This record gives sequence, structure tokens and C-alpha cells, in this order.
Amino acid sequence: MSEDLVSRDFNCCLIHILKRLQGEKDVNIRTVGGFQFEAEGRLARVEDGLALATDVKVFTPGSDEAFRFGNVTINLCAITSVGED
Repeated sequence: MSEDLVSRDFNCCLIHILKRLQGEKDVNIRTVGGFQFEAEGRLARVEDGLALATDVKVFTPGSDEAFRFGNVTINLCAITSVGED
């Protein structure tokens, strides 16, 4: 199997996990580049290639400092891992 197919299958698996976590609190998402999104509120929606979350702390690569946002939209193509606290 080519790397492209493996990568696509892995992304599909992550998207299915996110869809199951829809409506849950304390969902963590990491993206390409090392950005980490900690949704202290809810993972509000997963649709149309986007994940919408509320009350989110965003950690940038190489920094322990977090930025807080009321709402964020995350491109599902950029997701590398998903977790729940």
C-alpha cells in the first residue's frame, strides 16, 4: 500500500473518532506543525472537513504558553492525533 493511501486511511480513522466525540468535553487535537488544541468546552461539530470547538486553549510548537479562544475551527486535513482527558 502506498504512503498516500495509508495516510488517507489514518486521517479517515481520526475523523471517525472525532465524530464519535462530538458533543464531548475535554477533547484534545494535535495538528501538523505541532499545534495542540485543548477544548475545555465542547467539540461542537465535525462536518464539511472542519471541527468546531468551544473554550479552547491553543499551544504553539515549542512553547508552554497557551492562547485562549472562545471558538476555533480546525481543518480536519491537518489533524495528526486526537485524545480525550
